[in-house]
Amino acid sequence: MRAAAQSLFNAVGQSTSAEANASLSQLVGYISLDDPLRGAFIALVCGALVEDGCDPAALIEPLTRRLKPLLESSARIAEVCVARMPKLEDDDDPAEAFEKIWEQVAPEMPLEAKAWESLNLLWRPTIAVFSVSPSARAGARELHHFAAKIEDYHEAGHWLRRMLSVLDDEPILVIEPQTRRGMLARMLGVVENFQLNVLLMDTFPRSGILARRRVPKEVANVARGLGPQQTDDIVTGVWNLYTWRAIEPDLELPDPKGHGDSTCWIWNEGTPEDIPVFEGRRVILLGPASYKRSWPNHRMFDKLPATLAVERQLTKGEVTEWLQRMATARRSL
Repeated sequence: MRAAAQSLFNAVGQSTSAEANASLSQLVGYISLDDPLRGAFIALVCGALVEDGCDPAALIEPLTRRLKPLLESSARIAEVCVARMPKLEDDDDPAEAFEKIWEQVAPEMPLEAKAWESLNLLWRPTIAVFSVSPSARAGARELHHFAAKIEDYHEAGHWLRRMLSVLDDEPILVIEPQTRRGMLARMLGVVENFQLNVLLMDTFPRSGILARRRVPKEVANVARGLGPQQTDDIVTGVWNLYTWRAIEPDLELPDPKGHGDSTCWIWNEGTPEDIPVFEGRRVILLGPASYKRSWPNHRMFDKLPATLAVERQLTKGEVTEWLQRMATARRSL
């Protein structure tokens, strides 16, 4: 099968795009082979064709149909393994302990064990297709919780959970209370809050026509998926990010140098879906940085583009109205 796949790739390299897409359309039917490992191998070949420029449309439905039972079966065997794991000591490796139990459980659950192994092949083409197709991500989003059940023990679970948590065309509200600047926007394809932070620094309104960029264009392009997946640049944040629940009665944010509650912080290590919603929008409040935060310039998925599209900037009066409603709602929490 590997030799046949290599012959196919060699032929595709000398073919027209129409011929390559025709080959992909023929191959996708075999993703549903009774043997999930062989079907997953075919999906891997199809994913490579998509990464080389083939249209993913024909691959979306059969790939998602195959993914669902594999994730469900893998979640079942993971639950059994976790239930049988002994209490771990502080210096024990949870992944190593899980692997030992898995080897004992696998003979008892052969179908689930084969699904687990098949995911080792299937997750890569799935990421390739979901990266370029918001509709494919939306259609498989219900599988998010199955991926979450195995993410600590299976590479597929880790990456699929991240991909399936991506929000598309998500309405957001961003306000800087100190300056009373704000904007309504929509985000698409943002995987993690490191990436969101860069997009905010590049997009949020700046004062004055000669105001300097907060991040270089090359850094912003990496976050948007327009440049390489990573560069040697180090990004330094300019704000603390807060949820709407951080707003105080005076419509300001807590003193960043104080020792207040950090539960209202939006952590860079988190994801946009973690950000609470207020009146139909995920709200991000921008405050002065409490300490210097720096991170490498990269994006998680190479082929997944990200957009932070501004709908409109808010007037100072509109910003104040939003903050007043948040402060009122916070008092009732």
